[in-house]
Parts: sequence; structure tokens; C-alpha cells
Amino acid sequence: MRNVVIALSGGMDSSSLLIRLLAENYQVTALAFDYGQKHKVELDRAESLCQFLKQKKYPITFQIIRFI
Repeated sequence: MRNVVIALSGGMDSSSLLIRLLAENYQVTALAFDYGQKHKVELDRAESLCQFLKQKKYPITFQIIRFI
């Protein structure tokens, strides 16, 4: 299994990339960045997606990096 680190914003593009990498048997570390943005819904979506995929036994690690 290959390892990869991605920036996961919670939007459609990065979420699609995450799912593709998992489908291609990558071990994924997904990082989301909290820099004080007004719309934190994307961080919530990124975290929810990773929790869902982890419950389904996909090899994923998720972390929010805070700059505030």
C-alpha cells in the first residue's frame, strides 16, 4: 500500500481526489487547514467525510491544522 498526504478542504474537488486515492489503494493522510475562514462548513464536511470513510474501514487519517 502506498502512502499519500493531501490537503482536504471539504469541497467537491478534494473530496473526489480523496475517494479516488482510496479506491486506488492508497493509505491517505488528509490535512485540513483552519486559518480563521468565515465559512467553516467546509472543515465540518471534511471531518464528516473522513469519519464516514474510517467507519467503512478505509485507511485514512485526518487532522485539522489550526493557524488561529
